[in-house]
Amino acid sequence: MNDILLISRLSPKDYSSDKRKVFFVLGGMNISKIENKVVDVLHNDGKIDLKDIVLKYNGVELNITTQEIPNIVKLLCKENISIYSIFQIYDPDL
Repeated sequence: MNDILLISRLSPKDYSSDKRKVFFVLGGMNISKIENKVVDVLHNDGKIDLKDIVLKYNGVELNITTQEIPNIVKLLCKENISIYSIFQIYDPDL
């Protein structure tokens, strides 16, 4: 079975303040301790509001600007949370 996922391109040159729904595929999201750790790490940093965090079965969707992605990666890596992929799901309504 082929799993197909349409994604939008993320441009590192995007310095706008437009927030986008960026999905991070993370390891261990089936463990509640890891889920709680992800939320705590992201929210306690003070840059991401709880309303901008949506937990999924295999990762987390964040409503953030493109330029915040490297900082999120640093935070998650610092806490030994495995990141497998980062993307923005294609939305034809945009």
